[in-house]
Amino acid sequence: MQPLDNFAGQLQLSLRYSNEAGICRVEHVDISSNRLRLSSRFFEGKPVALAPKLVGMLFSLCGTAQTVASARACGEAADAATEHQRDTQINIETLFEHLLRLSQDWPAALANEPPPAQELQALFKLKRELVQAPNPAVMDDIQQWFETRLLGLSLERWLDYCARGDTKKLSIRGKIGNLMTSLCRYDWEPLGNGELHPLPELPPAWWLERLDASDAAQFSATPTLDGQACETSSLTRQWDNPALQVWRKKYGSGLMTRLIARVLDMLECWQSLAAPFSPPLIRGGREGFLPEGISTLQTARGLLTHRVVQHNGLIQHYQIVAPTEWNFHPQGSLYQMLSGLQAANEAELRRQAQALITALDPCVAYQLEITPDA
Repeated sequence: MQPLDNFAGQLQLSLRYSNEAGICRVEHVDISSNRLRLSSRFFEGKPVALAPKLVGMLFSLCGTAQTVASARACGEAADAATEHQRDTQINIETLFEHLLRLSQDWPAALANEPPPAQELQALFKLKRELVQAPNPAVMDDIQQWFETRLLGLSLERWLDYCARGDTKKLSIRGKIGNLMTSLCRYDWEPLGNGELHPLPELPPAWWLERLDASDAAQFSATPTLDGQACETSSLTRQWDNPALQVWRKKYGSGLMTRLIARVLDMLECWQSLAAPFSPPLIRGGREGFLPEGISTLQTARGLLTHRVVQHNGLIQHYQIVAPTEWNFHPQGSLYQMLSGLQAANEAELRRQAQALITALDPCVAYQLEITPDA
């Protein structure tokens, strides 16, 4: 079976801008998607035990998280050791997604030097080693990798400077420092700052009721909470982190704050790999896992939700709500970030928009169209 990501479609982003007195200002933002989504009956009639394997084959991006979410929603029996292993694999996947985005996507968005091929090869080698045999030696190698290449400082010193909001000390070393320097050079530190609505933790009963409603298909495509589009991301996860508060006070939810939040989320994920196992915060259903189950878990891009309805071991309904549907909602965070964007010319508008899109990190490709008002 071909991975669904290979024919998933893309996000369609359309901006229209006015041009007055040499200032281009975005007046209209349209966000839509033609990505292929699973119908709730895609798995209908298939054995419930087969679902996690099929999901893992369909979704190559964050495939581990998708597989684990499916297994938990289906009620696949697992002891504490298995659950611990599942959480470890999710943390490994999330950690390396963050490392790759910070090494590759953010530099590209800010016109910085791309990473050399051998650097990425070393990163993928570390991931393989960690997946095969998580141990302190590999964890030390990973710490050395991100301290040397990304932070340019020891972890302790970087966190100390971060908690003090010391842009000068942070920006003179490492790839993260280069990214911060670029943001300052472009005056983009507050770019995208605006009203933010973090998606709160919601109980299983809320999800079960919402996904059982008559408009569940529409909700899965464009989810809202009480009519409000919300964000779920590394920024919202780190929202109350004391170290991030300093940056929020300076730049709100702008690009600089989002960059720092991504680094903090990466470091927290790395540290959690050595932490004791704890069960998922949200797991279960109105009558246990059978005949209905719900599973929510955090991925690199935000909250992922799976719901399964089954009867006599056969699936009746299967629903997925991905973080991209929240973050790229037609009136969601990206809409707020792009609305009113200003630049000296269209090319600059495009660069700003691309940087903001990169910060939110969609799980599919996108097409960006920018046109002047008629």
